[in-house]
This record gives sequence, C-alpha cells and structure tokens, in this order.
Amino acid sequence: MVELVDALERLLTAYGPRGWWPLPSLAGTPGRDGTGYALGPSLPVGSGGGAIERSLRFEIAVGAVLAQNTSWSGAERAVATLVARSSAAGLPLSPQLLRSLAGGELEDMLRPAGTFRIKAGYLRGLASAWSELDEGVPTRDGLLALPGIGFETADCVLLYAYGVPAFVADAYARRLLLRLGYAQDSSSYEGARHYAEERLPHEAPFLAEAHALIVEHCKLRCRSRPLCDGCPLATVCDHCR
Repeated sequence: MVELVDALERLLTAYGPRGWWPLPSLAGTPGRDGTGYALGPSLPVGSGGGAIERSLRFEIAVGAVLAQNTSWSGAERAVATLVARSSAAGLPLSPQLLRSLAGGELEDMLRPAGTFRIKAGYLRGLASAWSELDEGVPTRDGLLALPGIGFETADCVLLYAYGVPAFVADAYARRLLLRLGYAQDSSSYEGARHYAEERLPHEAPFLAEAHALIVEHCKLRCRSRPLCDGCPLATVCDHCR
C-alpha cells in the first residue's frame, strides 16, 4: 500500500498547488486569480489581529457554512454577493453586516448556495457568536456548539482561517482513503480524520493543500464512478488494480 504522503505528492505533481481557501473578496488582487484562489500553495490566514485578517477569517467561516451540501460555485456566488454588499457600504465583510440585514434580504443573497433559509439562520448564529470566538483561536468544541456547524465545517474554519493543523475528512477524502485500501474505520469522519492525521505532517499548510488536492482529484477522477484510466494514482490504488 502506498504511503498517504506519497499519494498526495503524486496528486501535487499531477495538479499543482490549488491555492485554497478561495476568497471572493480578494479576486483579481495580486497573488489571486479572478475568483479568489491563491496563485500558489494553499496558505491559512492565521490568527493575526489586523482588521483585514479578521475579515478574511470571517469570510472563510461564512464560505464553509454556505458550501455545505452544495457545490463551491454556488457558495462562492453567495459569498461574492455578501462581499459586494459590504463593499458598497465601504466595509469589509463582518458579523455586523450580517446582523444588519433583514431576514428576507439575507435569504435572497444566499439563494445560489441552496437551502438558503436554513443557511441564513446558521449565519446569523455564527455572526452572533463570532466576536467572542475570534478573540483568540476558537476551540473545535466551541465551533461545534453552533447551529449548523459540524465536523467538516469546524475543521475547515480551524485549518484555513486560523492555521490549526486538521485533516478535513470530507466525503471526498473518505472515498479516496477507502479506494486506496486504507483502514475501514476511515469510512466515518472522525475515524478518517484520526487515521490520516497519524500518517501526515502535523502542519497546517500541508494539510490545507492535501484537502484541496483531494477535492480536485475526486471532482475530476475519483468520482462515484471513477475514471481510473490515466489516473495519477492508478498504479498504487487498490480500486484501480
């Protein structure tokens, strides 16, 4: 069985750095493409105290909530709409902006992300708790206590917004681990997370790139019906063999 680190190196060679987390507020700025992806390695924002860093961390948290059960493209359009609204007011995206929006207005802005009424409620809860959470680095339990925040969303926020080393064991990651032949306990979120974290560098930039590469690979090749012919992991994957 191929080492997990080696499998990820093969994906990096095949796809190059993915530049996550995409930030619509930075689209087209130096070092970012037109949709907000970094032109280089995936790098967490970190826990700095500047106003820009605080705004970017909140944008990541908002995007992580909106990306639940939908494609990133829909979540991205909703985040971009929120960013445009805050920019029109001369302000960065903030909890204060979300709390100021009337219920129907916020829901309309979130329509591209799907289940917009539910997600509007989640974002209002996030906005109400954010100032306290963002005083330092929030705990995983603190994030999980919020309505609509599950394991995957909490780990995305911790990893990309604060630089906390965490393996995002989303459905793509669990699928890939199982097909590569790793332990069956990787079928559960927490089982997969612990399994991977024991085998990968405990470094936020590495784990951020790992998550982005796995998503790219599973969208392009390791689908529910995999495209094994020409796959960069074909020679080391139990499923392909």
